Amino acid sequence: MDKSSYNSLLKIKTFEEAAKEEMRYIKGRMDGSIKSLRTGWKKFNQVSMNGIEWGNIITIAGLSGSGKTTMLNELETMLFEYNPEEEFVVLSFNFEMLARRLIGRKLSKHLEKPVKDLYSANIENLKGNINKEEFKSAQEYFRTISKTTPVYYVDMPGTANEIEKTIFEFSQRPDIKGKGILITLDHSILVKKTPKKNQQESLYDLAFTFNKLKKQIKSAFIIVSQLNRSIEDKERKLNPELHFPCKADIFGADALYQYSDMVIVPHRPEMLGISQYGPYGLPVKDVIYMHYLKVRDGEPCFTKMINDLKHNRILEEPPTNKIGWGTGGF
Repeated sequence: MDKSSYNSLLKIKTFEEAAKEEMRYIKGRMDGSIKSLRTGWKKFNQVSMNGIEWGNIITIAGLSGSGKTTMLNELETMLFEYNPEEEFVVLSFNFEMLARRLIGRKLSKHLEKPVKDLYSANIENLKGNINKEEFKSAQEYFRTISKTTPVYYVDMPGTANEIEKTIFEFSQRPDIKGKGILITLDHSILVKKTPKKNQQESLYDLAFTFNKLKKQIKSAFIIVSQLNRSIEDKERKLNPELHFPCKADIFGADALYQYSDMVIVPHRPEMLGISQYGPYGLPVKDVIYMHYLKVRDGEPCFTKMINDLKHNRILEEPPTNKIGWGTGGF
């Protein structure tokens, strides 16, 4: 019986076919025709495959106020700045906030003004509120960035199946087809449940959907999730050995962790009243520690970043001496 007589529901590849695909990828990375999306954070690029690799799923999980949405919002904008030669778009599912509020956060960073001042709601210091010159600057900023930042927003929550259909139909639009698509979702717990499934099962469906789509279209995914309350337990706050977040702290960890190529936990220990962080007694004032709990092609570690969430940005310190990969950071 010749090969054409065989029909299988799922495509079967030979070892030779898979090896040829891998060599094409290695050659593409070698000659620069295949690149990751570089970020403006050198530490992130160093930990990852020099940025966000196409076909990857990244989970960012943190407590409320830890900077996870700011991290996502910054990536949405900076990726276009640092990858001008790459033809791609962002499709942002933002179920927690209105799209215009995310735009406001970008403006807060640009003008270096707190959001409260942008909305002229600072009653204690009226001079801090936005003035006419700054408003004109905001208009010009949006005119400029709109031409160079193709970001599309979906702020109506949907089920995993509805999200899948939305992404696939979006990828087939004439103006989008052939371009890479970075899909972001903020956040996972707000994905609509179907009547017969609980929240955990819905997370499995979401992760499975993204894993399937990455094999059908040129795409990468960033999922924002949250931590459960165990990291706030008194016992953990009092014991430096238990300060660092772990897999079990992530809400729906089994579902998201399994499919993710990278799992990052931005953490602000000073929010929990911790004055010295972890077994190394690390500083906490105005610091966000990025814990890379899972790095598919690297080692878990953590990095130290500067908290400027007031202006909706996360800044990078110059690299310091490494404490040690696996249990340490830089």
